[in-house]
Amino acid sequence: MKTLLLLTDFSTDGNHAAEYGYHLAKVLNADVVICNAVTIPAQLAEVGDIDWPLNGYDGVIDDSDEELKKLKKHFEHTDHSSGFHPQISTMNQAGRLADVVENVMNSCNADMMVMGTHRKGISHFLLDNNCRNMINSTTCPLLLIPPHTPFRDFGKIAFATNFEYPQQDILDICNLISLASVFGSDILMTRVHLALPQSVDHQLMANELLTGVIHKANYPNIFYRSVENEDTRTGLDLFCEDEQIGLLVMVHRPHDFIDVILRGSHTQKMAARITIPLLVLPDGNKS
Repeated sequence: MKTLLLLTDFSTDGNHAAEYGYHLAKVLNADVVICNAVTIPAQLAEVGDIDWPLNGYDGVIDDSDEELKKLKKHFEHTDHSSGFHPQISTMNQAGRLADVVENVMNSCNADMMVMGTHRKGISHFLLDNNCRNMINSTTCPLLLIPPHTPFRDFGKIAFATNFEYPQQDILDICNLISLASVFGSDILMTRVHLALPQSVDHQLMANELLTGVIHKANYPNIFYRSVENEDTRTGLDLFCEDEQIGLLVMVHRPHDFIDVILRGSHTQKMAARITIPLLVLPDGNKS
């Protein structure tokens, strides 16, 4: 990876995610662009702890510039480690976050976006409006960082799949290897299903997918895990907790895991146990 785009609204959680992204960039030998979308007053209610200044629009842009400079200096002055130091750029624009990101992406060609969430748990932070909008519009990998998540090796990476698009799963996992190999992480292809006896077809699909990935990727640390649970969200939650997963990876497809969570009527009831990063991959099957 060459460039990470770090999105922040200058809240505590937003700046924490930006710092997480900076540490990740150091490990990946990537440069960073810190980006702030300057919102209009009606949007500020969704952000939380940012006040609309009295000096109006120009003042907001100036304040954003100053906050970006402070964040850049913070990263530069607190990074006393030897080794790679990312080059830091800053950008801001007025408008909706998704629109600003699209404009910035056209100029910086980032390989991954990093964004903070204001809630813990998969179901909870997928309800955050900014997160929902970014998930629906992203054209590159989007890494969502829950509050207070410390930066550390991922250890085990869970790739959630339902076998509906096996060839695309193989490509996505192969692309994921460049990230996993940096940490020496295991990649666990994970399917949540009803507590019913495993069919021959199910096991055949699992074997074919695993064989296809291993053959194409030449990465030995790829395994398959079958999770029995009547609810996909709860099953993933419990699996990540029990297996001590360091990163959960999902592909955003219509009617797939994330879409179910975003639309599901029972989303609010899902236990907020997960406090690990979620990497959302765009749908490679889109035309």
